[in-house]
Amino acid sequence: MAGRRVLSVRIGLILVALSLGGATVTLLTRCLAWPEDTGPVESDPQAGFRVEGVLAQLLLREAGLSSRQEPLILAADEVNAFLARHVEVRDSPVWPVRVRIYPMEVELGGPTTLGRLIEAGVAQPLAWLLPKALADRPVWIATRGTVAITSSGRAEFVPNRAAIGRQGLPLALFWSVVGGRPRRLVWRMPRVVERVEIQPGRLVIHTRRPGAGRASPA
Repeated sequence: MAGRRVLSVRIGLILVALSLGGATVTLLTRCLAWPEDTGPVESDPQAGFRVEGVLAQLLLREAGLSSRQEPLILAADEVNAFLARHVEVRDSPVWPVRVRIYPMEVELGGPTTLGRLIEAGVAQPLAWLLPKALADRPVWIATRGTVAITSSGRAEFVPNRAAIGRQGLPLALFWSVVGGRPRRLVWRMPRVVERVEIQPGRLVIHTRRPGAGRASPA
């Protein structure tokens, strides 16, 4: 009888191990799989300059040199072209950054490598065990959220969800894996910006007149 119980326990442990192993393989497969539409983006070479025009108009309004009040529009392809052609980032773990704009959310995504993820995250002590071929394996990471404008003249990307490859992850786990939440998710904005409205494929920037509704500097 005792022998049967021991055998039953062993079989149970083996089945649990196999289930966990299968779940781990499935999870890793989904994390290494790339989402659709992650290839290079072909865009109008002038799109980046249109972003510069919007930024210049914001500065003019902030300085009181323009009386225009119509909303300013940034399309997703224009933002991506601006990042690709007019922004230089050195040694970034995720580059180029791809911006997608959905009906209610903005997605920031881009390629990195499995090695960089492990070196930056909670598994860093095990990074030396990873073979180079696997460390160089490209991985796509992304997070979706909204854009909030604070009263102190800052814009903040507020993440709602995240994924590695095709595997969605809780935000806390995602930040642990990628090495923490980047400070660049908060940046300064001209205080003339009142709010940023997210519409399908574009951001609509609404401004106020200079000095209207300003808070004291933070």
